[in-house]
Amino acid sequence: MSGEDLYPARIAQIYDLLYPDFFNDTATFCEFVRSRAKGNRVLEFGVGTGRIAMPLAEIGFEVTGLDVSSEMLAKLKEKDVDGRVKVVEQDFITERVEGTFDAVLLMINTLFVAKTLDEQVAVFANAAANLADDGFFLVETFNPNHYHGLRQPDVQMRQLDASTTQLEQYVAEPSRQLLIAQNLVFRDGEQFNYTHVLRYLFPYEMDAVARNAGLTLAERWADWGSTPFGPDSPRCLSLYRKDVPS
Repeated sequence: MSGEDLYPARIAQIYDLLYPDFFNDTATFCEFVRSRAKGNRVLEFGVGTGRIAMPLAEIGFEVTGLDVSSEMLAKLKEKDVDGRVKVVEQDFITERVEGTFDAVLLMINTLFVAKTLDEQVAVFANAAANLADDGFFLVETFNPNHYHGLRQPDVQMRQLDASTTQLEQYVAEPSRQLLIAQNLVFRDGEQFNYTHVLRYLFPYEMDAVARNAGLTLAERWADWGSTPFGPDSPRCLSLYRKDVPS
């Protein structure tokens, strides 16, 4: 899978604007990881522009980030002037990175870019292969309940910043568990479009895939502040640990 298969090159210019809520959670997120990690080695699948990796590196974690988008990684390197994050241009679905880590992170719906069940199984297997025995795999996704029931396109317009507007249309294919996002971006007098296809999993399905990889659900929350997850929660945070014989 290439970076262009996931996002066109121009998306790197606006990617940090697409999920503004995360920046309000940075300190809480870092504390969530710090309080559960037994060591300081972290691997992030789909590191992107470093929105998660950079704050973790700043509080002392040794972070390795994988991504297939050279444009995203270039943005990360621009921000990471001290080179705190080790970046690897690599596909986390079909390739494994060397090393053992105390935490493997897969944030902001990135699991769902794996567009088949076999690919999603491979992602969990790769995470398990990189985990220390007392490590954890942390997966953040949207809750599929809302989108799975869509029978008409869901259209939204978002003002990303003073010069950037995005028109979004979401279409669900429930029988295939696909969410197709068609996006039109207006930025500085220009426009471009891109389509993003996600294959979503329900939480119980993620747990089954995890068990296949030798991982067990240890925690599930609706946010980094440990709000209990429920059927109407917008987000689903799932923390898995290895099945280690006692």
